[in-house]
Amino acid sequence: MTGATNGMGRLAALDLARRGARLGVVARSRPKADALRQEIEQVAPGTPIDVFRADLSLLAEVRRAGEEIAAHCPRIDVLINNAGLHAFSRRVTSEGYAEMTAVNYLAPWVLTDVLRDRLTASAPARIVTVGFNATGLGREIPLAGALARALTALSIGNPQHGADIIVKLATDPGFADSTGGYFAARTAKPLQCPEIGRGEAIQCALWEATAELVNDVHDARRPHNA
Repeated sequence: MTGATNGMGRLAALDLARRGARLGVVARSRPKADALRQEIEQVAPGTPIDVFRADLSLLAEVRRAGEEIAAHCPRIDVLINNAGLHAFSRRVTSEGYAEMTAVNYLAPWVLTDVLRDRLTASAPARIVTVGFNATGLGREIPLAGALARALTALSIGNPQHGADIIVKLATDPGFADSTGGYFAARTAKPLQCPEIGRGEAIQCALWEATAELVNDVHDARRPHNA
């Protein structure tokens, strides 16, 4: 699970621990990961939790973390891509990507791709990728706290709603056969994909374009034999 040390990811991690899950979390901050470990120990003593360090804005680190997870975990029942970032100022990573694009789209794509074989071998397995939520996304922008409080007052971006749907999609037998779906946070009702993304051809084109984009960086950083 990514994004488990803050907001709704933290709430979801605690809930999953109470339900007996063995947790593996990808986190950039060791102190935050240690704090989560301590909190989980309080609510669900003895819960196994593995921490994999990675900065999700850097795809090389995401790929490395995925390879470490695959090597460490003989099976993966659920992959939860929850980490997200929103900032009004555009920042570019050392790999040349817009930071928001790297964290919100490319990182979960790479992590999923690296773990795809392990997930397939662990069938029935699930992948849960989170859409918009106010918690933590805008923490680096001015007045982020006030914005989050306003959205919560309007019942938009309530972290508990977000945590509940994550846990539901990860554990509820009713979603065991669901694939490629979008679901409302508060009701878990299916949502329709925007029209522009519904066609199989455009989906395949996006997948192939993303693969080419991330593999170009991976190949550029791979050492070459003389």
